[in-house]
Amino acid sequence: MSRRWKSSVPPSRWLLASGVVLWLSGCAPDTVTSDWHRLEPPIPSAEFTLPQLDGGTVSLSDYRGRVVIMEFWATWCPPCRFSLPSLEVISKRFRDRGVTVLLINEGEEVEQIRLWARRRFTSPILLDAAKHVGERYRVFGLPRLFIVDGSGQIIYTHAGYGGGLERNLTLILDGLLSGGSPGDA
Repeated sequence: MSRRWKSSVPPSRWLLASGVVLWLSGCAPDTVTSDWHRLEPPIPSAEFTLPQLDGGTVSLSDYRGRVVIMEFWATWCPPCRFSLPSLEVISKRFRDRGVTVLLINEGEEVEQIRLWARRRFTSPILLDAAKHVGERYRVFGLPRLFIVDGSGQIIYTHAGYGGGLERNLTLILDGLLSGGSPGDA
């Protein structure tokens, strides 16, 4: 006599679970997820000059000709604790291909930032102590990310952190740097 195994889990949940497993294993579609917003047409980025955590100043125009990823963040922000290490990976992977990552801290004291960062990041940490740059970019929640192309146009925005940051940025940057459409594989 044969016994059939019967699951109490509905088939729709099995499909969802198998989709998640495929996505986590790297078999996800080669497209940027829908939580990334491509600006069509792109808009000009607001110029700024901010002090760096380790001294000196940085202006956005210093990076004209390069793709710039700007993330607005704070040490108290739990999602930022996940996104910043991923941005460090992206920075190391793409810096020799014309990409710069700028980590813009919003409104915190220098010592608090320095204690939290403890040399974990090679990307410049910029200090927007009065949040004026964040206001110009309409940053109302953290983390908030912008991708600026080499001509100074904002081409993508992303709010929050939901996982897949490295994957999505890799797709976008590979598309941009190969001369194709950002996010197209």
